Amino acid sequence: MSKITPVHAGIIGCGAISDAYLNNLTGRFASVRAVACADRHGERARDKAERYGLRAMAYQSMLDDPDIAMIVNLTPPAAHYDVTRAALEHGKHVFSEKMIAVDLEQGRELMRLADAHGVRLGVAPDTFLCGGIQTSRYIVDHGLIGDVTSANVAVNRNLAIYGDIMPFLEQPGGGMPFDYGCYHMTALAYLLGPAVRVSAFSRVHAPSRMRMRTDRNTFGETVTLTESDIVTATVEYASGTLATIQFNGASNVDEHPIMDVYGTHGILRMGDPNAAGAPVRLRKPLQEEIAFPFTHGFLNESRGVGAAEMAWAIARHRPHRAGKEMAFHVFELIHGMIISARTEEPYRLSSTFVRPTALPEGYLPNGAWGPTEESALAAE
Repeated sequence: MSKITPVHAGIIGCGAISDAYLNNLTGRFASVRAVACADRHGERARDKAERYGLRAMAYQSMLDDPDIAMIVNLTPPAAHYDVTRAALEHGKHVFSEKMIAVDLEQGRELMRLADAHGVRLGVAPDTFLCGGIQTSRYIVDHGLIGDVTSANVAVNRNLAIYGDIMPFLEQPGGGMPFDYGCYHMTALAYLLGPAVRVSAFSRVHAPSRMRMRTDRNTFGETVTLTESDIVTATVEYASGTLATIQFNGASNVDEHPIMDVYGTHGILRMGDPNAAGAPVRLRKPLQEEIAFPFTHGFLNESRGVGAAEMAWAIARHRPHRAGKEMAFHVFELIHGMIISARTEEPYRLSSTFVRPTALPEGYLPNGAWGPTEESALAAE
C-alpha cells in the first residue's frame, strides 16, 4: 500500500463545531489536511487560522485555489445548500456537516450536481464510523441477536435552553429531528438499510418563548417557534424491521438517549450515537446483560473521520461510506416524518441506498503494537 498524499481541505464555518473538526483535520489523519479556513465573520476565521496554523481566506478565494481539493462545510443548516453548491460547481469534493440541506429539492439538486461534476459529496454525522456504532454493526452482522425485528429510539433535550445559545436550532433544518435525531436515524440506516415508509405525529410545545440568557443581547425577547419540537414516528424498513422513534425537544437539558435493537436471539443496547465511544451492551436470553468489547477504533472525539475516509476512498477509487445517497435517504426520512404528521397519512420514501460496508474490525486506538485505527479507513 503506497503512502497517501493528503487531500488539502478548506474549512468554511468557524463556529462552535469547528474546533472538533480542526483538532483532527490538522494532524490526526494521514489522508486529509486542513490548510485554510473561512467564515462570514472574518475575525473568527483569523482566530482559527492563528490557532491551527491555517490561512484565513475569503470563501471565493478558497474556491479559486487549485491547491484546495476538498471543502468541509461547517456552516449552519440554512447556508449548506449555497455553500455546497458553489463548491461542487467549482469542482471541489465536499464533506458537509449534518444535514445535506434544508429543503428536499435542494438536497436532490446537490446530489445531481456532485454527479454532474464528477466530485464526491459526503455528509455527517460521521459518528457511525466510530467505535460504538461499528461495534453495534459487528453484533448485527454476525447474527449475535439473530434476525433484527424491531428497534426503539427515544431522544430528549431542552430546545428552549439550546435555542438561546444556538438560534439556528429553532429554524427550518435545525430542529430536533434534523440536528440531533439525524445521529440516531443515520445509525439505524447503517445497521438496517433503507426505509420504505413512515407514519408520524408532531407538535410544537409552548410556541411562544422568551429568551432567558442574561449574558446575551437577546435577553427578554419573545420568539415564536414554528418547527416541531416533539415528533413520534413508526418506520418500516425494507428488511422488515419496524422502529418506533421519539424526538422530544421539550424535556431535560441533559440528554438521556435510548437506542435499542431487538432480535430473535438477543437485544442490542446502543449508546448515544452522538458520542464516538458510547458503550455497547448485549443481552442474550435468560442471561445478564454484558458490556460488549469494542471491535473498532475511533473511541474519542473523531469528527472529520468521514472526510478522512472519503479521502482514502478517492485515493483507492472506491465508494466512500458517508455517502450522499445514505445521507439524502435519512434526510428524506426525517422530512417524511414531518410531512406525514402534517398530512395525517403515511409517507412513502422515493430514495434508497446501498448499505455501506462495515469497516474491518481489529483496528483499535493507536498503540505500540499493530496497525493504527486509521488503517481501517485505508483498507480496500
